[in-house]
Parts: sequence; structure tokens; C-alpha cells
Amino acid sequence: MDFFERQEKTRRQTRVLVLLFVLATVVIVVAVGFVVAVVAASLGAPEGAVVIPGPRWASDNTGLLALTCFGTLTFIAVASLYRTLRLSAGGGSGVASQLGGTEVSPDVTDPLRSRLRNVVEEMAIASGVPVPDIYVLDREPGINAFAAGYSSGDAAVAVTRGALEQLSRDELQGVIAHEFSHVLNGDMRLNMRLIGLLFGILAISLIGRTILRAGGRGRVRLSSSRRGGGSGVAVLFAAGIALFIIGYIGVFCGRLIKAGASRERERLADASAVQFTRQTEGLAGALKKIGGLEAGGVIQAANGEEVSHMLFALGVPSLTRLFATHPPLGERIQALEPGFDPRELDRLRADALARGMAAPAEPERAAGLSAQRPAAQYAVTPAMVSASAGAPGERHVEYARSLRDSMPTVVYDAAHSPTDAVLLVLALVLHPDEGTRQKQLERIEYQFGRARRGKAERLYADVNKLGDAYRLPLLDISLPALRHRPQDHLEFLAQQVRQLADIDGRIELFEYALMRVLEVEFDAAAWPVAGGSRAARPSTGALRRAVSKLFAVVARHGHADDNAAAAAYARGMETLFGADREVPDKMPYAAPVDGIAALDAALGTLSSLRGKNRRRLVEGLAATIIHDQTVSTSEAELLRAICASLGTPLPPLLAT
Repeated sequence: MDFFERQEKTRRQTRVLVLLFVLATVVIVVAVGFVVAVVAASLGAPEGAVVIPGPRWASDNTGLLALTCFGTLTFIAVASLYRTLRLSAGGGSGVASQLGGTEVSPDVTDPLRSRLRNVVEEMAIASGVPVPDIYVLDREPGINAFAAGYSSGDAAVAVTRGALEQLSRDELQGVIAHEFSHVLNGDMRLNMRLIGLLFGILAISLIGRTILRAGGRGRVRLSSSRRGGGSGVAVLFAAGIALFIIGYIGVFCGRLIKAGASRERERLADASAVQFTRQTEGLAGALKKIGGLEAGGVIQAANGEEVSHMLFALGVPSLTRLFATHPPLGERIQALEPGFDPRELDRLRADALARGMAAPAEPERAAGLSAQRPAAQYAVTPAMVSASAGAPGERHVEYARSLRDSMPTVVYDAAHSPTDAVLLVLALVLHPDEGTRQKQLERIEYQFGRARRGKAERLYADVNKLGDAYRLPLLDISLPALRHRPQDHLEFLAQQVRQLADIDGRIELFEYALMRVLEVEFDAAAWPVAGGSRAARPSTGALRRAVSKLFAVVARHGHADDNAAAAAYARGMETLFGADREVPDKMPYAAPVDGIAALDAALGTLSSLRGKNRRRLVEGLAATIIHDQTVSTSEAELLRAICASLGTPLPPLLAT
């Protein structure tokens, strides 16, 4: 199952979960209606009597029952919407903060937190996604982690203090790789939606609890005066108990839904993490330490139950496997190490108690200390490119680490500074032509001041020495420092980037690709629940015109003349449409005259593609670029940037 199939499966799972939520809601609405009917029928009965209403009572009180059903549905819907909006406002960072997490600051000096940041950044570069916000749950001694957010624009990765202190670098890398697989597979978005949906049916128990408290106070008053109202208070108290029980029917349904949604995805994430790192020892070692640690993976935060389905390990104890959100620990380890005996977990636990399990942090290489540039390889095929989407491997992680280590310290530090990250993004689109660049710098001085112009110019000099292979990773590393700025600041920055790129009336294609990624990520940060702004589904004709424009622009970018571009275009179209050769024949190559404007419109249209259609599009683009067997760094990174703007993260092609 590749990235595109996993994305489609996640969408199907979302629909199934919504159906289960609807069924659970129906059960709760019927139960609440029954409780209200019993309360209403019992109010006029002798003191202490409880009346079970029959069909005649129900037919005489249809208005009350209808109002009850409507009110219950409204309450569940409003509660779910309220929680969803709160999640949307805070994103992954909001979830981490609610669990007591503290963000790992860009200028962190603590060796453990620095190691965590380095591992997360390497995984992000290797995956082709922006670096998420990074949190540590300082009050959690157990070993656990999670990824949260609706999209890469508001994503966060959090680990517990236990994971930070107890795991070696390889073990931590295995855990982070597991969490990144949830990001790449679309699980993270599904998990966030699940929190919002389930909050509505769980909130019924809050009403029952409130009524019980009010009923308790009423019973205290009743003990001093038994006249009048006594039966009403008793019935109200009984109703509170009933609603409290009904609320826990919601809890039961919620746990069942979460367990069903989570277990299979946890197995897939373990398998993906092994593919990511190409070694089982790290992930298996982390799982063994969870088994050996007294605290295990338990999350002590009050709202740990709410996020139990998105954790790396079982964070909330379950009385039965039916409600367990994760496969048994021994079973997960056996999948990684077939010779492992689950009974060894008891020995691991005893050994841990005897000697402790703290793992001192290894010294981390700081960025800029390595003169070794990552080696570039270009022997790729279109099928290899599409297969690598959302499925990075060990070579990509090694490449990412080498690339990060070889970044100049001044550039790396700028990427983590909320102020300097803005200037770094501007430096990424400065033109190599001296005259054009001076015009751009004058505009920067006009908008940002002389001092920042000088800083941007110095950053350009450093970035220019690195080459195109560093530009997209630098943008990805910069995004955490940028995405928490006010929305109007982000819109202003995106506008300035576009104007700088267009200052000579001609936007270079690679500049455009970076600009497009920036705008897509800012859009996702502003509208995380919707996954960015959406347009109506385009017609087949509109999709084909968009494909033709996109392929023509990409073909012309990487080839010296129109004849070579036409041949590359034809190869890409044949790969895209396969045996249906009539379609390419009806869409001959035409040299692009309005390249960037056409590309803007084309990518906006093609963003609606899903599943196998998007996979074929990626393969067609790769075939267009690879046609002449000479792939420049600019072309390789251009393909990654275009695919990133379409929601399809590709690992570095230079390491493929």
C-alpha cells in the first residue's frame, strides 16, 4: 500500500467513524428521551414512585419528546463544534499545551532537547514536510509521544519527559519516525476530528454530573423539610444518575470507536517507522523500555483519555483488550523481533527497577560543523518517485542529517529566529543577477529598513554558496518560527515574496515553486480544519487543460529548446495517460507564454486530484523531468516543491 492508497484508506475510515458517531448519537438521543419521559411521567406520581410511560403517554407528549430529541442533538452538535473550533484555533500546539507541554525553543541549549529538535528536523527534511512545532510534556515520567494537528501547517510533535530522558538517540528516532508516519498517512488529521466528534457524546455525562450535584444539595435541604417538592428532587436526582450513566454509554462508545480506529494504524506506523530508519533496534528498544519502566507509557494529565488514540503507546490503562487503543506491547515487539518472548517484559521491568534506565544524551553535532555535503544521486524512475511519496527510507534520513549538519551556523540560526526567519525567506528568492538583486534589496530596505536589508543580503551570500538543494529544506525549517506570527503578517510576507520574485516582470520557476509552498503552508495554518481553502471540483476538461499547462512549463524549464521540451512533454503525457494515447494526441505541446500565471491556475485546479490520479500525475511530472536522463538539482527540488504544494510530500530526490 503506497502513500496515495493510504490517504484514500484514511478518508474511507473517516466516513466510517462519522457513521459510528451517528449511530452512537442515536443511541444516546433515544436513552435521553427515555429518561426525560420517565421524569415527566413520574413528577405527578406519589412521592418516591417512578413511572415507566407507555405508548399512550408517548403519543400524548410527542411535542416534549421531539423537543428532547432536538435539544439532545443540538447539545451534542454544539459541543462537538465547540471542541472542533478550539482544536482548530490551537492546532497541534494547542493539544500539546493542554497536556502540560512546553515548546522546545529555537535557541535551546539543553542537550536532550537539542537532540530532540535535531531528530525531528532530520525526519521532516527526509519526509519532505515542514518541521512541526516541538513540545515536551515535562510532568509525564512515562515514555510516550504523539503528533497532533489538522495539517502540516499547524502540526506539533510532543514527547514525554520520560521519553526524552530514557531513550537513546536511535530509540528516540524510532519513536519520532512512528509519529511522522501518522503525519504522512493522514492519521493525525483523523485523530483530531475524532477528538471533536467524541467530545459531543462524552459531554452528556457532564450534564448528569451537574444534575447530581444540584440534586445532592436538594436532598440536603429535603432532610430538614419533607414538605412539597420532595418527589421532584428525588426524581431529579434519579434523572441525574440516569444521565450520568448515559454519559458513560457515550464514554463506552467513544472508547470502542477510538480502539477500532487506532490499533491497525499503530501497526502500520510501526512498520513505516522501520522502513523509515531501516533498523528495528531503535523502535523495539523504545517499546521494551516502556515495558520495563514502572510508569510505562501512562499519561497522567487529566485529559489523557481524550488523546489516548493518538499516543505512541497505551497511555490510558484498559480493563479489556476490546477498548485498548494499541496492540499489546509484547505483540508489537514480536512484530519487530520475531524471536522476542513477551514474558521477557517482566524481566525487563525487574531489571529496570534494579538499575534504573536513564540514558545520558549523546553529544549532538551542531549545524555548520560538517564540511561534508550530502552526496547527490540521480538514478531514479517515475515509479520510484511516486513510490517514495510519504515513504522515506534510511538513505533519506542519512541525507537529511548530512544536509542539516552542513548548514552554516548563521543560516541555521536564522531559520529558528522569528525575526531572522522572515529575512531568510526573502533571501531565498533573491535573484543571482546583480542588477535584479539590487532592485529586490531596495524593496526590502523600503519595507523592512536598512539594517534588515543588510542582514538579508548577508544571508543570501551564505545561501547562494549552498545551492538549490538547501532551499526547500531551509524553508521547511523556517516555518515553525513563522507560522505563529499574526495572520496579517503572514499575508504581508507572502505578498512581499511574490513581489520580490516578480520585480523584473519574470518569475523564475524555482522561485515560484518556493513561493507556492510558502503560500500553501500559510493557507493551511490559517484554515487547518478545511485543510486550506478549497474550490469547487473542476471538470475533466479543466483538469486536462491544467495538466497540459503544468507539463509544458516543467518541460520547458529543464530543456534547452522547444524540440527537447516537446519530447519531454510527450513522455510525461504518455506516462500520465498510459494506454489511452488519444488524450495526449489531442493535447500537443505548446510553448508556455504566460508560464507563472498558467502554473498558478493549473496547480489550483490539480489540487483536487486524489488517490491514483494524483499518483499518476506525480509519475508524469517525474517522467517529464527525467526524460533527458540529466536531472539538475533545480529540477529535482522543483518537482518536490510542486508536489508539496499539491499535498504530496516527496523525500529528497538527490538521495533516492
